[in-house]
Amino acid sequence: MPSLEVDFLIIGQGLAGSLLAFELLQREQKVMVIDNQHIGSSSQVAAGIINPITGHRLNLAEGFVANLDCAKDTYRRLEQVMKSPIFRNIEQHRLLKNAGQASYFAKRQSEPAYQQFLTRAEQSEFVQTEHGVATVMQTAVVDTSRLLKETKTWLQSINAYREQALNYQTLSFEHNRISIKGVKARKVIFCEGYQAINNPWLNDLPFKLSKGEILTLKNQHANDTMLNWGNWYLPQANGYAKLGSNYAWGDTTQTCSNELREKLLTSLEHATRINGSVTKHEVGIRPTTKFRTPFIGPISSLKNAYCFNGFGSKGCLTIPLNAINLSNHLVRDTPLAPEVTQWL
Repeated sequence: MPSLEVDFLIIGQGLAGSLLAFELLQREQKVMVIDNQHIGSSSQVAAGIINPITGHRLNLAEGFVANLDCAKDTYRRLEQVMKSPIFRNIEQHRLLKNAGQASYFAKRQSEPAYQQFLTRAEQSEFVQTEHGVATVMQTAVVDTSRLLKETKTWLQSINAYREQALNYQTLSFEHNRISIKGVKARKVIFCEGYQAINNPWLNDLPFKLSKGEILTLKNQHANDTMLNWGNWYLPQANGYAKLGSNYAWGDTTQTCSNELREKLLTSLEHATRINGSVTKHEVGIRPTTKFRTPFIGPISSLKNAYCFNGFGSKGCLTIPLNAINLSNHLVRDTPLAPEVTQWL
């Protein structure tokens, strides 16, 4: 049987690989995506929160407006193709934990850049805090699990997806083509998330991996507002809610921590008047990086090979714009920013 010839071979169908495949296909490129069932993928587990305000000091996420506009457009285009809801806006209440954070909030309210993102909220029946509550506007949620599932189905329908584990030794680089098990491509793009630490051409990148755990609770309260107090409580559309999360730096184990589970539940009890029974406990490894910049562009040690990785916990916000930029670079040879290519 002759090999299937494509323009791009994409390794990994997490959020990065899915959105990159979508953008390349929109540019009429032939694509083949190979994935190993999202083993350890943070995209499969992620709550999908797009949050403009982060940290104790209530800082505005860098480049938020430009990234959000692009993300909205990308997810709406995906929804049209997949015919399934993926993106939704949600109201977020940020519980001010102490007098210091309340002071930061007062300062932010006086700064013009924060006017469209922060305002004071009324106390609600679900919140117990003596320092007040802020409404964080322009918060959104991406249903990453549904996105991955629908994208996989779509890719399968156009013969652009294969489910298999990758043995790097089976990749053949000859005659300006990359070959693997009946597929030949002009270029290969590694979108492997944390599994890049096993990639012989990428395992020296300055990753700073972070294990995160999320609980799914039966939502027993008529509350459709996201609550954030350092940890967060995120109502789902199906009568459940997600509770998270933690950063276990350098931990790549897939084991759920009972200690963390109890810590999250205790945190919820102390911060709110909400309780719920746990129906699921999940683990994902975030591909965070030491210098907080992703790794995007050609791999210097391997001809016709590219990396698209390192988006960490802000992937739902930042991957769409970066997927467009890399697609345009691959198809139209537009330049990439030096800060994302420097480590490759």
